[in-house]
Amino acid sequence: MANSTSEFLIVLDESGRVRYANPAFSRAILDGASAAGQDFFALVDEPSAERGREALAATLSAVNGEAHQVELFHHGPDRPRPIFYTLSRSNCGESGGGPRLDGGGESGATRPDGVFVAAVGHDKTADLEFLGEIVQLNMQLEEKQTELADANTRLEQLAITDHLTSLYNRHHFFSVVQHIFEEARRYKLPLCCFMIDADYFKNLNDDHGHQFGDHVLRVIADRLRRATRRSDVLARYGGEEFILAAPNTDLKTAAMLAERLRKCIYQEIFVLGPAAARVTISVGYSGTEIVAANAFDDLLRAADKALYLAKQTGRNRVQECQPENAASVAASGDSGSDDRRARPSAR
Repeated sequence: MANSTSEFLIVLDESGRVRYANPAFSRAILDGASAAGQDFFALVDEPSAERGREALAATLSAVNGEAHQVELFHHGPDRPRPIFYTLSRSNCGESGGGPRLDGGGESGATRPDGVFVAAVGHDKTADLEFLGEIVQLNMQLEEKQTELADANTRLEQLAITDHLTSLYNRHHFFSVVQHIFEEARRYKLPLCCFMIDADYFKNLNDDHGHQFGDHVLRVIADRLRRATRRSDVLARYGGEEFILAAPNTDLKTAAMLAERLRKCIYQEIFVLGPAAARVTISVGYSGTEIVAANAFDDLLRAADKALYLAKQTGRNRVQECQPENAASVAASGDSGSDDRRARPSAR
């Protein structure tokens, strides 16, 4: 059995010299050479030799014959070879109380007399290689999980973002402002809604092409974003229209904000290659101060009516919702779609 096992079986005398080593040990540590008579601790690195001698001394002095365990690193061609040894003390005399080694191990091995230490060693190289593979797989798994999390984040962002302007899309806007409206109504805070439309946008597309039109929409979105506050919710409503919800904003502040939005578009010419044009917007806004809103849609319809009035009265201007329109919106609860179809076609 000593010859066939893959575990290391070694017998050491009290000085740490090898009295017997099985073939597995000789092949792995000495390339098949005999270990008999060698200093066992010369076959390991210096820190291991110190630990090994301490374990040997502890094993020899053990009163109840308890075993001692120690990890030793044998010299290897590429890297140290970790072996986990269990050392136990045995007494062997003429009557033969210990293992019989003659004829069963190395050539010339004999029964050791007196006190000796038997060591059983387990080669941890394969364990460490397996552990290394597990660590590598875990690192790869973590990397894939990170990539998946990043991909999910991008997908979530795509789901709420308008692909052309990188603003919120219409669907996400309404999911956000529903909470804002409920909070404003609960705490009696002012809330304003703005409808924003690029003037004569069809003419821009006809005169300069749709590529220039897309450029104009992207730049409008960027300028509006920079002109609004962090707490404001800005989105592309559809086509050349944008919508803005401004929490905790009264009508006086809304008027100043609407004018700031109008100016930030008008004051700088839009340029893409050889194409250039001055673009204007019309802004209609409403607020909870004049609209008895039961839902955010009531504010939107009132702002939409105000936008229609801004278009009718010359464009490139801002328009507050009129009290009579606010009252009719609250009373009718219509969708405002008829007004939207009735706007001037040249927009």
